[in-house]
Amino acid sequence: MTTNEKLALDVSEAAALIGVSRPTMYNILNREDVQIDFYIGTRRKVSRDALEQWIRQQTGGKGA
Repeated sequence: MTTNEKLALDVSEAAALIGVSRPTMYNILNREDVQIDFYIGTRRKVSRDALEQWIRQQTGGKGA
């Protein structure tokens, strides 16, 4: 990871990164078995590392 890559993404950025819509990203984040998000104040953020790891798990290690 380069120094200019964000560690925490907002929901729109996370959605764009994996190529889904914002509503789909919210559906993913609201699943009980997915714990890749957190809050900074009232802002919902997505851990880039956790998102990439989750994608790898979903694809059997072939993603991101």
